Amino acid sequence: MDLYDNANLQGLLRRDLHTPLYHQLRQLLREQIQRGELRDGQQLPREEDLAKRLGISRVTVRLALAELAEEGLLVRQRGRGTRITSGRSRNPGHAGPPPLRSPLYELIDNLDTLADNTQVRLLSYQRIPPPEPVRQAFNLPADEALVSCVRVRSRHGHAFGYYSSWTRTRHPDFNAEQLARQSRIDLFRQCGLPIVRVEQKISALRVDPVPAIYLQMQPGQAVMTLERRSFDRDDQLLDLLEIQYRPDQLRYQMRLDHTPDPMESSA
Repeated sequence: MDLYDNANLQGLLRRDLHTPLYHQLRQLLREQIQRGELRDGQQLPREEDLAKRLGISRVTVRLALAELAEEGLLVRQRGRGTRITSGRSRNPGHAGPPPLRSPLYELIDNLDTLADNTQVRLLSYQRIPPPEPVRQAFNLPADEALVSCVRVRSRHGHAFGYYSSWTRTRHPDFNAEQLARQSRIDLFRQCGLPIVRVEQKISALRVDPVPAIYLQMQPGQAVMTLERRSFDRDDQLLDLLEIQYRPDQLRYQMRLDHTPDPMESSA
């Protein structure tokens, strides 16, 4: 359906999906550009008009358009609106397609779903100066303390993840009592700790002796290890989390979008 076919497009985006509305709109526009339904140089409706037609907020529209502009599919100019470029505005020296991306909103939505469908047990909580590698990662003075937290997450009575984290906060609500009864992502919201960027690294390692006890594994068995670094609005490290997952109890799945280069399409 072309954006100009019908003034009322409400219902085109689905609120019953886990995928955020801005991500659905971005994908819809990208597909229309790639199919040629939205032509190079064509002007898009104004943000407020798109929002009204789709029955969504203007902020949602702005997020979708901003990411498409970053990919080189749109050009946005103050006072002149937004037009299609079909990717031709990219730097000619740019080699290859843009990197694979996974939206932060989608990651947080998945974390909410995981928290709602599993159980967590708090093993330890301390507010202490971290070891040297962690201190360097946070760029802290030698005597500054972080919140250290160790938890085990289970599903149907079977432990599948051993979570150890370091968090930079002095908020009084970020305490053992709260961590024992709710998810950390909810506690971040409650304490006003904004996460605006996340870096993740997945490795195949051998399980350490202590996590092996709680995961009911033999020390040295293969374990999937995820390191997640979460950053605040000032691009300062806010939280460092390491999770050791039992590979037979969890499947880690991500959705990544790849925008093909127009030259690849025509080759």
